[in-house]
Amino acid sequence: MIQEFLSGSGGSARPNSASQMPEREPIRIMIVSSSEGVNEQIQTFYAEGFAEVDEWSPIMPVPNSDLMMSILIRYRQRLSTDKSTRKSGR
Repeated sequence: MIQEFLSGSGGSARPNSASQMPEREPIRIMIVSSSEGVNEQIQTFYAEGFAEVDEWSPIMPVPNSDLMMSILIRYRQRLSTDKSTRKSGR
């Protein structure tokens, strides 16, 4: 169940693997709430044009909790000035 969540196997047509896009960094947006709260927030984000409903992972239980969660993965372009790619001048 967790593998399904982490693998990005949702309905989105966007690539979900950083290895498919090494120049891009994944940004994970997580909603944690009751099942109803997660669904409501996903619908709110959809109504605001932030994300399609099928771009979110399936709603899954948070381990050792009575809460539920869903994640949206977006990507940002890595810039040459990012700390992770910047060469040290020392």
